[in-house]
Amino acid sequence: MLIMCLKKETRTNLVQALKEGVVPATGCTEPIAVAFGAANCMAYLENKDIQKIEINVSLGVMKNAMAVIVPGTGKPGLLVAAATGAIAGDPTAGLNVIAGLIKDDLPKINDLVDSGKVSAKIAPVDDKLYVEVSIADKNDTVTVSIAGGHTNIFLIKKNDKVIFSKERPEPQSISASQEFLKTVNLQEVWDFCQTEPLKNLQFIKQAAKLNMDLAHDGLTNDYGLKLGKSMRNSPLQNGADDLSNKIISYSSAASDARMGGSQLPAMTNSGSGNQGIAATVPICVTADYTKASEEELIRALALSHLTALYIHSFLPLLSAYCAVDSASMGAGVGCVYLLKNDYNVAVSTINNMMGDAVGMVCDGAGCSCAMKVASSVSSMYRSMNLALQGVSIPANNGLVSDDIDKTIRGLGTFATKGLKETNPIILDIMMNK
Repeated sequence: MLIMCLKKETRTNLVQALKEGVVPATGCTEPIAVAFGAANCMAYLENKDIQKIEINVSLGVMKNAMAVIVPGTGKPGLLVAAATGAIAGDPTAGLNVIAGLIKDDLPKINDLVDSGKVSAKIAPVDDKLYVEVSIADKNDTVTVSIAGGHTNIFLIKKNDKVIFSKERPEPQSISASQEFLKTVNLQEVWDFCQTEPLKNLQFIKQAAKLNMDLAHDGLTNDYGLKLGKSMRNSPLQNGADDLSNKIISYSSAASDARMGGSQLPAMTNSGSGNQGIAATVPICVTADYTKASEEELIRALALSHLTALYIHSFLPLLSAYCAVDSASMGAGVGCVYLLKNDYNVAVSTINNMMGDAVGMVCDGAGCSCAMKVASSVSSMYRSMNLALQGVSIPANNGLVSDDIDKTIRGLGTFATKGLKETNPIILDIMMNK
């Protein structure tokens, strides 16, 4: 197969996209954004005797924070997230803001949540991702505003005086890396990951360490639905270590731990720990199956994560589309590299997934995310299995196109326009139960 000659600028931008889009985080990123805002409020308060915490968030943040456990607390929700950030947060740690939480902090956090001093509501904004946290102590009030990214603070006010500001992102704006990814194609992503000097991709190996640690944590301990653990221990399974079952059980176990309150960090993709898990764990399991070299593992991880980022560049930051499915498309491409190293098989794998369960809806973060991770990586395995045997859904079916990049862009249109009205309906159902 002819390898495309990529420009140096393209290679540099692709490495940068990986570094920006694949970062560690402790806890589900939407409540963690609230904790990050609270921690930064506290950094500007001297008295620190908290009298009130007010939280205003966009619809998508509210949806994704209602049911997910805040790591180390055993409890879900924005009130817990804000209290944890205020009591135990490190404002300099980004998405690892509450990684330093200890048991001695829990009584203070619980007392604050139970005091009635913490409240949350939906902000009247068009942003997909918006977080505003305001904390008052006995002397001062500090407000931190975040938009466009989980840690992108654009405004800090103390007693109505602006002490930090930068341009607020437009509600539909995306990062420079995302804009760049829209200009490339899947063939370029494939060729880049095959030919880029290995030293420039070494950093991606941390994804394997973090997300496989989460998988082992989920297989060992009781988190959430215990889906991964139950699959490994099921009396119905003959040959629990076959490749398909191992991919599904390890991936869902990592999500069990991630959403069930494990204090271990996850390596994210596109701002999501579950997407990071879906793009990582199947690669690690398949690399073990093929006895891949370290270089093959690194290149497969880079290929999976970069493909997931490329597909996600056409999707909203937060939407009603469950993007663990698109992240699993990335995993399918990476797994094909390990099993056969055939670009056309990778293309068929994505097309086959596009004809399967691509419309899976995100109904908020919580323990059920492990089920969606399992469904997505299962779809990936079935689709890859067909592709390896020369079977591909034809272009006259549904969302599948005769050009893989058109297929991917079609998914973006479906998620952006087709599911536009779904998010408010889901949240209305959730909040009126």
